[in-house]
Amino acid sequence: MADTLTLQLTTTPSLRAPVLLAAFAGWGDGALAGSGAIQHLLNTYETQRLGGFDPDDIYDYTSVRPIAVRKETGERELIWPALDLHACPLPDGQHDLLLLMGPEPSLRWRSAAAALVETVRGLGAVGVIVLGSYWDRVTHLGRPLLTGRATEPIAIKRLQALDIPESGYQGPTGFSSALLDACARARLLGIGLSARAPHYAQNMTHPPLSYGLLEAVQRLAGLTLNLEALQRAAEQYERLLTERAQQEPRLWQYIQQRAAELGQAPARHDFGGGLWTAIAAGAPPGTEAPSPPSGPPQLPTPAEAVSAVEEFLRRASRGQ
Repeated sequence: MADTLTLQLTTTPSLRAPVLLAAFAGWGDGALAGSGAIQHLLNTYETQRLGGFDPDDIYDYTSVRPIAVRKETGERELIWPALDLHACPLPDGQHDLLLLMGPEPSLRWRSAAAALVETVRGLGAVGVIVLGSYWDRVTHLGRPLLTGRATEPIAIKRLQALDIPESGYQGPTGFSSALLDACARARLLGIGLSARAPHYAQNMTHPPLSYGLLEAVQRLAGLTLNLEALQRAAEQYERLLTERAQQEPRLWQYIQQRAAELGQAPARHDFGGGLWTAIAAGAPPGTEAPSPPSGPPQLPTPAEAVSAVEEFLRRASRGQ
């Protein structure tokens, strides 16, 4: 008998050609930028939980453990890991959202991915965008750098128009890839977006990366999202992290050098309608050339750069 799963729905609302946004804490979202993006939407809009998987079906509790919480009464409660689906109606535009967030499943990936695709298609979904993040030799300055992948040529062109290069990664992968594979098999448009997180800034949240992911989602899907609070948090993050990094001259020199090499400068583009509007109209997306990087300053030696990063992380862990 085939190993099948069901995502149990408690209600089936009427949504306008929804787009599923998903993030899975774990392998594919190491810096939690994708999870942070979806949490921002859950905090900003009036959403409705539609249902989820039985956690016993998709989690190995030795790797994704429940959390024990002691209540004010002295009683203890176990909070079990959950992968829940929410409806997120938007006030404007042609699309609503479906939001899916939780720890990455550790069991039955193919069955869980197939069940997700079947469920969201039943709710009228026109596409899936998976959000994630990974550590890389990038900086916290200027525009966040993203990579992407897509299941359809028109979506690949759209990513190129947004100056989002296709990921060239090959190797062990996560549940995000299983979900995108299930989308391709079901002929449902699927896109993966990953933010590149600065490797010297671990053990903290990254609002600029969450903001960058949602900005890309807006342009891909033709949405208008309320990102004001996230933008303020991103600006504060960059200011505070810059002030901290400047206290380590070698680290600050390394950050400036990498930012110049990567062209991490603020950039705002307006690509008009969304991807699914373009598909319906049969019109290819436009293209725009990225801004050239500025000239690099003097680079510290590799040993100096590594030493500076290690010292920064040691001080950060001690709260200095």
